[in-house]
Amino acid sequence: MSNTTLSHHHDPESDGAKAVCIDASVRTPVLLLFGNALHWLVVASFLALLASVKLVAPGFLGGVAFLGYGRLSAIARDLFLYGWASQAAIAAGIWLMARLCNRTLGGVLLRTLINSAVVLWNLAVLLGTLAILAGYSTGVEWLEYPNWASAMLFLSFLMIGIWVVCLFDRRAGIESGGRAEPALWYLVAGFCCFPWVYGTANLLLTWKPLQASAQGAVQGWFCNGFLILWLLPVALGALYGLLPRISGQQLNRRNLAPLGFWLLILFGGWAGLARLIGGPIPAWMASAGVVAGVLFLIPILIVMINLLGLRRGGDNDGNITWQFLRGGLSFILTAGLLAALLAMPSVSAFARFTGVTVSLDLLWLFGAISFPLFGVIYASLPGLLGRECWSVSLSGLHYWLNFAGLCLLTTILILDGLFAGLALLDPVVSFLNITSYAQPFHVLEGAAWLLLLASTVIAAANFTRALAAERLFPKK
Repeated sequence: MSNTTLSHHHDPESDGAKAVCIDASVRTPVLLLFGNALHWLVVASFLALLASVKLVAPGFLGGVAFLGYGRLSAIARDLFLYGWASQAAIAAGIWLMARLCNRTLGGVLLRTLINSAVVLWNLAVLLGTLAILAGYSTGVEWLEYPNWASAMLFLSFLMIGIWVVCLFDRRAGIESGGRAEPALWYLVAGFCCFPWVYGTANLLLTWKPLQASAQGAVQGWFCNGFLILWLLPVALGALYGLLPRISGQQLNRRNLAPLGFWLLILFGGWAGLARLIGGPIPAWMASAGVVAGVLFLIPILIVMINLLGLRRGGDNDGNITWQFLRGGLSFILTAGLLAALLAMPSVSAFARFTGVTVSLDLLWLFGAISFPLFGVIYASLPGLLGRECWSVSLSGLHYWLNFAGLCLLTTILILDGLFAGLALLDPVVSFLNITSYAQPFHVLEGAAWLLLLASTVIAAANFTRALAAERLFPKK
């Protein structure tokens, strides 16, 4: 992507010069965050593969007590959330906010503070992972890190997020007549929601836990809020910020964008209560979750109306950024439809607590969120490094392996979940038979994780290759 892609002035020379200054100001923290995120993604994918193997062969690594399925799956899940997705979202937010608002990050002191926060974040992830391996997990799903590690993450985000929000300029935007454009709305919303969602959940579930009867509702709200109110807005910021500029077209029906934004914020948290249909919560909470889960389709459809009609220009054929952004858009629609189905009590009765629920979280995390983040990585690095640096063959292989692996994984989990859910409703079928019939699905699940691991290794290798000196990897 050219240096002038996200600029707002009319003079190409001043655009290019300003873009170079902006990229120079954010280069170190963005590269640190993206690099660490990609390498944590490799580790997480490898651990997820090991966990899937243990479902097929429970005796695998049986002599190593701390590598049990429970710890491996918890570590992999937290690394996906905090090692990969959150770090990549922070990096994408920094670069997009600076470029869209046409503002540099600040002086040396501020950049040093942010770089220190990045180191603190990764130290918290590393120590939290080792703590879970040693058996010091909190036992709260998605919040397994000990209290001191989660406090380090919270402090680290505050040290970064405050300055990213301060970059916001409501006058940024050319196609919007000087008003802040939708990409900026979503970025600001995401960076404001993380401390609220993460801090509230930790306070009520791990730091000073509520009574047990109230914890389920908070945990359901947190899981959905973390994906929909923190990570998804950053992904949408990338889509709204990059797709119109790559295509050279304006948003379709831009007047609908504010409605989609506010409805996403309104329904995003409430939809999480649909996870507890039939559980020990007040009936009004479950009903609110059902309504919010179905109505959440409205902002998803508005996003599709705004962005699906954009067409790639002829000079962008094979553009890997475009491929990942459009792939993310398709996964957002798929995940939104599946979430609406799962929010219906008749479907939830047999699909809840099965692979169908797991597949929905994976669609959000690895499709709707990760694909746009990969798009930002491929869009930003040439400008950050000042040269074209990607291996086209590796980037294309990364996309197709990632796409195929995610489609295979979610399809297998949905089929497995539907089979198990319907079988559990049949009193004639024993639980032992259900688990034995699920073995072929677990084998295919392991194959899907292998594809995803291969794609992440390729992405990390491509990123490392791009950072290496040109004399080590001369351009062909």
